[in-house]
Amino acid sequence: MAAAYFVYLAVLACVRSVPTTQRVRALGLSLAAVGAIAVFGMPHVMPLVYLLTGYWLPALLVGAPNTLLERALLAFDRRLFGTDGLTTFQERAPRWLVEYLELAYLLCYAVVPAGYVWLLVAGFQGEADRFWSTVLLASFLCYGLLPWLPTRAPRALEGDSRPGRSVVRRLNLAVLSRASVQWNTFPSGHTAASLATALAVGTHVPVAGAVLGFIGVSIAVGSVAGRYHYAADAIAGAAVAWLAFAMATASHAP
Repeated sequence: MAAAYFVYLAVLACVRSVPTTQRVRALGLSLAAVGAIAVFGMPHVMPLVYLLTGYWLPALLVGAPNTLLERALLAFDRRLFGTDGLTTFQERAPRWLVEYLELAYLLCYAVVPAGYVWLLVAGFQGEADRFWSTVLLASFLCYGLLPWLPTRAPRALEGDSRPGRSVVRRLNLAVLSRASVQWNTFPSGHTAASLATALAVGTHVPVAGAVLGFIGVSIAVGSVAGRYHYAADAIAGAAVAWLAFAMATASHAP
């Protein structure tokens, strides 16, 4: 599955209308990832390496943003929350809630490795393949659509005029400025990967699944409240997580 994803990106690099330097980098890195999978397979932390590589590569194949989709996503948010509903929430919500939702969004980077470690510590080493099948499928379905559905984050369109009430928000923005591809993924890869992790772990360790599920839902809510993602991103990301879990479960059935 991972190899097929990187082959897809390599083919896409040959046909997308992007600058030559981006095309060459995307093609080279995609083929290198396929080679790494052939040589090393999926031992230990290699799936995390493929996950990060799979996140960065599609951004090299993005041209201009899809403004029509951006307008549709913003319109959906406004139907749900009103024109200034989320700004009002940020201004009036208790400080602890604002900080919690920002912290939850920050935890999106830790949920996948934490879920994997929890699964191993609980004694389910034999379920590692099913775990990574679920998480990588959910993530790659989201990342792979980026070249076709490129949008900017809502905070970039609305102007990041949130009041400076959150210390964690400043940390989030600093991390995003250095580690993000600077494009919004639809569906949300953060939501999909987090909830897919909760589902994969929860099948064997229900308590862990409940904890990770709560964090995953908090990540989805925090991503929308903080304007890191549109509401439709989070909703679609949750649907992708369920789809990936169902497909991975079916493919690993005895």
